[in-house]
Amino acid sequence: MIRKAILIAAVFLPLLWASSASAEGPEFGGPPHAASSSTQIEGGVQDEPEEPKEKFWPKCMKCKTTGKLICSEHAKGDALLEVEVDYCSFVYTDELCGGTGWVSCPDCERPDVDKVLADKRLKMPVLRDEMKKMDETMKFDLHTAVSEHFVLTFELDSLKIGKKRLKQHALIHLYLERLEKLYLDYTTTLMVADSEFTERFRIFVWGNDRDQADGSLRFCKMSAGQGVKLMGLTPTYSVCGIKKYHAGDEELHRNLVHNTTHLLLSAQKPVDWIGNKKGGWADAGLAHWFEDRYFNVCDNYCYQEQDTNQDFKGGKWKPAVKKMVNMKETPGVGTVFSRNTDTLTLEEHAVAFSYIDFLIQKDPKMLNLLLKRMRSKTPTRDALSEAFGLSVLDFETEWQKWVKDTYPLR
Repeated sequence: MIRKAILIAAVFLPLLWASSASAEGPEFGGPPHAASSSTQIEGGVQDEPEEPKEKFWPKCMKCKTTGKLICSEHAKGDALLEVEVDYCSFVYTDELCGGTGWVSCPDCERPDVDKVLADKRLKMPVLRDEMKKMDETMKFDLHTAVSEHFVLTFELDSLKIGKKRLKQHALIHLYLERLEKLYLDYTTTLMVADSEFTERFRIFVWGNDRDQADGSLRFCKMSAGQGVKLMGLTPTYSVCGIKKYHAGDEELHRNLVHNTTHLLLSAQKPVDWIGNKKGGWADAGLAHWFEDRYFNVCDNYCYQEQDTNQDFKGGKWKPAVKKMVNMKETPGVGTVFSRNTDTLTLEEHAVAFSYIDFLIQKDPKMLNLLLKRMRSKTPTRDALSEAFGLSVLDFETEWQKWVKDTYPLR
């Protein structure tokens, strides 16, 4: 799983210098007294651990000492995309590179690189079998790539990214990288351990209405024209990515950020979807929060939520919420806390986003606890009291003051 760096602070006992040590410090530029191979502590002398030495490999002109070469069956651009993924249907083969896009360099010995490539090849047939089942379900070969936490099927032929139009293979890797970035952001922000998730998240981006209708029914157990999610144990999102529904890359990316956040929340242990258990404010609010975090706009309303043709204040919710607070026109917090996702009004979506915004800046770890309690069927008011020590009334008072103090007017 994802590696996380941990900073360990050590507190050392005062050092007792040996009688033979000089009473004066080193001259400027000279070696410090502390630069020794052992540290004197109470009870004896403890050897200091040696720093690991960097491994130097014999120089190889053929592979530039990387230990690997691009497979002759694949273009350089295609192979370079495969470094960070576990599987990609664009380069999968049963021979030579085993679908990795790379082979070991025959002119040098790099057992470390050989092991990485061998391990990747070993996993490939298992992943391929899983992907073939998806192909058979849809009755045609899907374009799919697999990373550490996601399985992404991407059926758009091309899409303009900035000023450059990318083809399908580059697109699937770009979007997979974006999804992994969201996963890391979610787990880091809320202090969630990798072990709290059990399955990879499945995302399907279809290139036409027919495949979306068919694919959403087959993989999400419900057919819809634009987007459908399967929450919980097998977290899945299916969406039609064409221009009819998403003007371009930014709009499609924002849609995936919003809806994948829904999946993350529902699939985290204890697994449950709180959107239909009077937890709509947290279900929608957290998805809006990540949407705003990346784009400063909230304009996605899932199939469980409001009509997607509607909008609220152009998606710029912070000034809108501040105005509602100043005018004393905010929906009652008790009302918002009792809503399911599909009954939230547009104004309630905006304040739900702001509730999450407030609680994250207050204590993200405690927000994670609150959300866990809600997934364990604890009512919001009780979860709020346990995590933050706040009554509903105290929460509303503190939240309103925070909005007045921090949100912009425009």
